[in-house]
Amino acid sequence: MIAPITEVDYVGEFSHRLDTRNRVTVPSSWRVPGDEGNYYFAWPHPDGSISVFPPEMLAELREKTRSVKQANSKGRQLLRQIFAKGFKFGCDKQGRILLPKPLLDHAGITKGAWLVGIGRNFEIWSEEKYQPMADESFDMLAAMDELDF
Repeated sequence: MIAPITEVDYVGEFSHRLDTRNRVTVPSSWRVPGDEGNYYFAWPHPDGSISVFPPEMLAELREKTRSVKQANSKGRQLLRQIFAKGFKFGCDKQGRILLPKPLLDHAGITKGAWLVGIGRNFEIWSEEKYQPMADESFDMLAAMDELDF
């Protein structure tokens, strides 16, 4: 018997406009019960996007960083870079998330945003930076081989 799946698969690309309060709608297929609380952890990714992690990925990140000792200056600097720049937020009743200004500024998002599923989590890109997947030269078999799948 197959166990029920409790994690969300973040797949697809969705273009949305920011409202006047800098909120963007999360696709309904990505929402889960309880995501109206501080559900998501978002971080400014160096590629110019916003990485958004669901709780299970944040828990995994916390577990991996648990071994950093207080006396480990390099490790503490790493933790500061990850957690001090991060934000937690949830969806409102209409499925919108409020994107904090530092994240919007980092990604260059002013009016429109692309929400892009990457499997276990999703990214948010400015409409100017993100190009929807339309590359006919993409080789799925080569990608599967690269992933050893």
